[in-house]
Amino acid sequence: MNRLVIFANPDKPEAMRLAAEAERETDRLGLEVCLSTRIGEDISGFAPDLAAVFGGDGTVLGAASALGENPPPILAFNLGRLGYLAENSPDSFSGLIRRALAGELRQSVRMRVEAGLESPRRQWRRTALNEFALVSRLNGRLLPLSVWVDGKQLMDIRGDGIIIGTPTGSTGYALAAGGPVVSPELAAIILAPICPHQLANRSLVLDPTETVRLQHFSDQPIDLLADGRLCLAMDMDETLTTKISPSPIRFLSSSTEKYKLLREKLGWGWKATHGYSERRMRNG
Repeated sequence: MNRLVIFANPDKPEAMRLAAEAERETDRLGLEVCLSTRIGEDISGFAPDLAAVFGGDGTVLGAASALGENPPPILAFNLGRLGYLAENSPDSFSGLIRRALAGELRQSVRMRVEAGLESPRRQWRRTALNEFALVSRLNGRLLPLSVWVDGKQLMDIRGDGIIIGTPTGSTGYALAAGGPVVSPELAAIILAPICPHQLANRSLVLDPTETVRLQHFSDQPIDLLADGRLCLAMDMDETLTTKISPSPIRFLSSSTEKYKLLREKLGWGWKATHGYSERRMRNG
């Protein structure tokens, strides 16, 4: 490896300090370094061999978008709140960057989802790591949607919108909408209706080889979001088609345990362990 790109959240002074420190250290190693502080800035032309990210999950999502269609492995350091994506501790960033460059860290491969918009007036395509969401811009107005899978109609929905997500995104917007938590390294497409008017419209996990097509039937403003960021306003005569991206994202982690992060962030198991310990103490 000889090229490193460093992403830092400009709104976090600690992220900027650590990024500058990392830049100086890797420069001493003889690496070519690029520092980016503009979230979503396209740096794919730099062709890095490794990306280091200092910030929260939003910074990681911006970095994944900026890295283009052939991204290098990402080593993300958590300076945010939850840190599902930025899971490494910034306290040991120096040693972890060295280990990443030496190929000594565990690699987690995450699928992405690709969406394309087709209409008589425009063509548009983008890739997302977490999800695409089609939502009503007007609060309280139901959005009528039709969902098709591999050319066959699946369901009609009236609600606040719909999420087409990945397993990585299952702990984000899709989870808040009532979707399932999916193993992050699994290949699958998650459909999660947002506040559906009909209780029968439940979340659904699809095979990653299936293509999902969405069409809305409303004259109100409809927004398309990618990883939480507004992409465009979608017109009634436009159709959105989504499928698995051929270009996954690879995250590097110092942890050798795949589900450790989920267990810690979601608080799984601590009550059962606490009760078991209390019983053992009472029984001597």
